[in-house]
Amino acid sequence: MSTVDALAGFDQIAGTVIGPDHDGYDAARQTFNGMIDRRPATIVQCRSTADVVAAVQAARSTGLPIAVRGGGHSVAGHAVADGALVVDLREMRGVEVDPERQIARAQGGALWEDVDVATTADGLATTGGTFGDTGIGGLTLTGGIGFLMGTFGLTCDNLVRAEVVTADGSVVIAGEDGDPELLWALRGGGGNFGVVTEFEFVVYPLGPLQMGDISVPLEHARQALSAVADVARQAPPEIVMFVTGPTFKTVDGVEPNPASDPPIVQITVIFQGTTDAAEAVIRPLRSIPGASGRLVPATYLEIQASSGILPFGLRHYWKGHFLRDLDAAAIEAVATALETTPAGMPFMLLEAITGRARSEPAGGASFGQREARWNVSAIAVWEDPSEDSSMVAWARQVVDSLSPSSFSGAGYGNYAMDEPADRVRAAFGPERFDRLARVKRRYDPDNLFRFNHNIPPADR
Repeated sequence: MSTVDALAGFDQIAGTVIGPDHDGYDAARQTFNGMIDRRPATIVQCRSTADVVAAVQAARSTGLPIAVRGGGHSVAGHAVADGALVVDLREMRGVEVDPERQIARAQGGALWEDVDVATTADGLATTGGTFGDTGIGGLTLTGGIGFLMGTFGLTCDNLVRAEVVTADGSVVIAGEDGDPELLWALRGGGGNFGVVTEFEFVVYPLGPLQMGDISVPLEHARQALSAVADVARQAPPEIVMFVTGPTFKTVDGVEPNPASDPPIVQITVIFQGTTDAAEAVIRPLRSIPGASGRLVPATYLEIQASSGILPFGLRHYWKGHFLRDLDAAAIEAVATALETTPAGMPFMLLEAITGRARSEPAGGASFGQREARWNVSAIAVWEDPSEDSSMVAWARQVVDSLSPSSFSGAGYGNYAMDEPADRVRAAFGPERFDRLARVKRRYDPDNLFRFNHNIPPADR
């Protein structure tokens, strides 16, 4: 009996079961990165935790490993896998908010736009993805860098409870009323431990927010990087800064012309507080040669929409390092990368890790890069398959040049492609990694959930 036939016999599955012969198979297996072209054995579009339980049990009975799809935004394509059963959560996007308890409860397939709309209706928010169509699952389980992390911490820090379907089909609660050790593991350890069907986050009151971009001509990139490094070292938790480039300046709503407009480095500033307080913090950035731009009041939904939407199907290769700091060597490496970025869409992304994002939450978290001040990534994005080798080579060269300044020898799991086992281990450090492996052994001893930055189960 085929996997599809076996699954179709489970009356409790209310969702749709899709095999290779199904008309919707190709659409269902598409993922964010156009370089990924994988053919799962079966895709189960679940509508409830009961559906997920049945799908996991069917996978075990048919000997199939499991991939888990939430938003499908994984640049590494972890949401789909050749010959696997895909537990597809896209029909599970419900969000409930308890404003008195300051808790948001979201189903595993929810996107950040679902969570943000629901929480901001009550004047609340938690740190979410910087692209609204990002799934909450991948971002939360691997860390969660976002616009509010300075005051609220990483997304994973605000996860206080989770409902998880484990490899034997059991439903387990991670948290104080269940297994606190599993909650610790979910706060950064990725999708190694099961299918999270429900996330429960702490949400916080939103005060005034400021948003703006400071543009600097590319020829002054080194001065810009030195200035933002200085600001980040002294930064209050209210500020979050991202640096991107090379890019081009939009003036009065007019789209730039890359063929004629000069390239720039863009410093994006998000500040929780008043305009005057924000300006006092970023005053040193105003002294960068050629710097221009201003901060304006903004709503959190406006801030979350500021990155726009990257369409599915573009080709991607992302790689980076968490850096101890933007020291002189790192500044030179980034500036050189900015000057040698291939034509088209590739860019450098630098994210300052400030405030509460650098401290573990109550109960701890497995995320292991707290003492790094910056996450620096080469983001290669393109359309033409003939450019694959040159784009990948550029990103890898950039990462190699950053290695001397790396905090741990590893980058951010949510921005990572072909991570070898030694970089996965380095991202956590030996003690955290071994602790995660012990949790993995308890909940997935056969490594059924292996399509991730994998943590093999401990031997004993």
